[in-house]
Amino acid sequence: MTDSCEWETIDRTLRGLAEQRAKLDAEEAKWLRDAERIQIWRQFGCASLLEYMERRLGYGPRAAQERLRVAFALEQLPVLAAALNNCELPFSAIREITRVATPETVEAWVESSHDKSVNEIQQMVCGHEKGDMPDTPPKPELMTKVLRYEVKVATYARMREAKAALERQCGQRLDDDALITAFCNAVLDPPIVETETDGVRRGRSKYQIAVTLCSSCQAGWQEGDGVQAPLDRAAVERAKCDAQHVGSIDTNEPARAKQDIAPAVRRLIWRRDGGKCTVPGCRSTHNLDVHHIIAREAGGSHDPDNLTLLCEAHHTQLHEGLITITGKAPNTLAVSRRHEPNVRQKSTKLDDITQTVRARTELERRGYSRPDAAAAIAEARTRSGAHASVDLIVALALERKQKS
Repeated sequence: MTDSCEWETIDRTLRGLAEQRAKLDAEEAKWLRDAERIQIWRQFGCASLLEYMERRLGYGPRAAQERLRVAFALEQLPVLAAALNNCELPFSAIREITRVATPETVEAWVESSHDKSVNEIQQMVCGHEKGDMPDTPPKPELMTKVLRYEVKVATYARMREAKAALERQCGQRLDDDALITAFCNAVLDPPIVETETDGVRRGRSKYQIAVTLCSSCQAGWQEGDGVQAPLDRAAVERAKCDAQHVGSIDTNEPARAKQDIAPAVRRLIWRRDGGKCTVPGCRSTHNLDVHHIIAREAGGSHDPDNLTLLCEAHHTQLHEGLITITGKAPNTLAVSRRHEPNVRQKSTKLDDITQTVRARTELERRGYSRPDAAAAIAEARTRSGAHASVDLIVALALERKQKS
């Protein structure tokens, strides 16, 4: 058995080294700021301070970037600088807190970080942005995970070849998240071979087991291999477009599964749209969702002319508000992009919004609910054109109500 004095000595020594390291990290941050101020790298034939840190101080590229980022963050956050210098928190914890803390919130973050491991602090920071408090609900769209693989050179070459093929198929460059998502979808939702059972597979909703929605707050979670991860708003809305409902999971009486879009209708949409995304210029034939042009919440139906196929990328962009799809499928669909350099679109955008608000107000005055008014306006614009007058929109909406 180890002598008690021996383990106490070892523990005291290791903690002393950790304290010395923290003080050195704090001092290094100060000297790095001075090095930037005098452009020290020029004296050694380096192109930047980062290159200087790699060549003279032995840092790797990523570590050098993080050290420099933290050094300048500490200049704006003296509370954190003091916590590092006084050995209250290690550099790795300080590094995480600088991602979210501001002069107004830094004390709360430091207080919340005491008695936590670095991993716990990383989890606390995850999903937050600068200005958030520690108790601010995390945002799913900000949550990320680092994946690291070590593969053979031949495997690396195959991966690059696969990425190039996917980018040609999607018609755009893929970031890390989009690339890994495409790889996962290729395994979990592979292309369907024409067989006797083909129609059954294409008639089934895409989102069935993997996504869970809260019936009260409509928050969503992605489940996979025992891990439950929160989804952002756009991902939840995308799943609701093409989902199968299994009822409550808080019961011993399982409900019969049902899906909003009938299998026959889903097969029809797939065949009609040629099994590819209907956004002009998109060549994607994989990872496709069925999308409601007029949302169900706004009065949209499951009729084929209100449904269209979208690839996952464009479906996500639509629910993020980056693109808009109006009209009826398949022949009168109109796709507009928020940042598209369309002069006429820019000049009429404000007028269109004003017309829509005035038409909705008039319809609500006549007894329409807000979702019914939105659905009526959308259909009226489809029939009359995007820039119809308020009077024409209201008239067409009333005509629609009389026919129904």
